[in-house]
Amino acid sequence: MLKVGIIGYGGRVSGMAKNLGVFDIPYRVAALADPRWEEIKGAGDEFLKDTAFYENADDMLAQEELDGVMVGTRCFLHTEMACKVAARNVPIFLEKPVAISFEQVARLDKAFQSFTAPSVVSFPLRLSPIVRTAKEMIEADE
Repeated sequence: MLKVGIIGYGGRVSGMAKNLGVFDIPYRVAALADPRWEEIKGAGDEFLKDTAFYENADDMLAQEELDGVMVGTRCFLHTEMACKVAARNVPIFLEKPVAISFEQVARLDKAFQSFTAPSVVSFPLRLSPIVRTAKEMIEADE
């Protein structure tokens, strides 16, 4: 079973994490880093029942052995968190935009020079209910 870590548990990444099941790959959210971790844990979401919670990404990445990390922070933090993950050469799922300035693009370029793990930039709308319905209609020639 794949152990996934999440940095920043916002609406988009939480939805994406829960929808990974459509790919029939066994996984679980093993760790979650978010400044709101107490609130998230206190909500009692069954999906996160076996998850370790951290206040920050550094602690999570230092203490957990993960098979992949999803980054779902605010846009201005995407680059910083991606660079932290890149330093560990762990597969990454990064929400867009990957950077919001040319300085951040340069930081990403430098951080990912020796990165060999798989990476993907998110396009979560492809799994939204309306897009999935449209896809089903197209496939059914409706």
